Amino acid sequence: MTTIKATCPRCGEITLTPPDIDLRVDGDGAQGSSYAFACPSCNGYVRKPADERIVRLLISGGVEVLEPERDLHVRAEGPALTYDDLLDFHTLLAGDDWFDALLAESRDSR
Repeated sequence: MTTIKATCPRCGEITLTPPDIDLRVDGDGAQGSSYAFACPSCNGYVRKPADERIVRLLISGGVEVLEPERDLHVRAEGPALTYDDLLDFHTLLAGDDWFDALLAESRDSR
C-alpha cells in the first residue's frame, strides 16, 4: 500500500496511508480544497489547505475525494428555533413513544 508523508504540527513528519486522509476538493477550484488526518502519534486532528498540486499528488497516491461539505453559513428558511421549541423537543424525547409522536407531528405539518 502507498505511504504518504505528512507533517503534524506537534509531532513533525509522520507516515499515513490513503484511507487515513480525508480529501475535500472545492468544486470552484483548489482555493477551498483541503486534506485532513488524525495524527497516529498524538491523535490530534490536522487540517491543511491543498493546492492543485497537492490534490493531484494525493489522488495519484490513492486518496479518495470526499463529497464537498455543505455551506453551513446558509440560513435555513422558516422561523428561528426558540428556547420553548427546544424544551418541547426535550420533553418529547423524554417519552417512550417519542419517535411515533415526531412522525405524527411531521405528518400534521404537511
